[in-house]
Amino acid sequence: MRYVTDLALAAIFGVSLVVWITLAASVAVASSLIYTPVNPQFGGSPLNGSWLLQAATAQNDFARQQQQQQNQATGASLTPGQLFAQQLTSQLYSSLANKITQAIFGPNAQPNGTFSFEGTTISYHLVGGNIQITINDGQTISTVTVPAGP
Repeated sequence: MRYVTDLALAAIFGVSLVVWITLAASVAVASSLIYTPVNPQFGGSPLNGSWLLQAATAQNDFARQQQQQQNQATGASLTPGQLFAQQLTSQLYSSLANKITQAIFGPNAQPNGTFSFEGTTISYHLVGGNIQITINDGQTISTVTVPAGP
């Protein structure tokens, strides 16, 4: 039994000696390190550009915070009644703008006219081939000249 144990130890020692000599005798191969930039702005692959932009956008906490503040300021905290009133006001102004546009440029357009609502006065005059529109909101006066159309 001792003979088998000694034989096994000798075999293990012999194999490890052969492996050690082989490793020590082998030639070490090395090459120089070459730096390759990742960012296309600094000579990296142009295919990395979109990935870098997406990674930067995902990490941009500043833009996310601004979006949250804007949502809070523009109505994220409005009650359903306030939201309805805001949408109704928007629809009424849109309808009023459509009526004024039809009166100025529609098929039965007059050469001049005036509209007044909530302290704002809109007047228009046909001057040559153009329509001069003046908007007076009580504080400022804006004048726009547009072609009268065909």
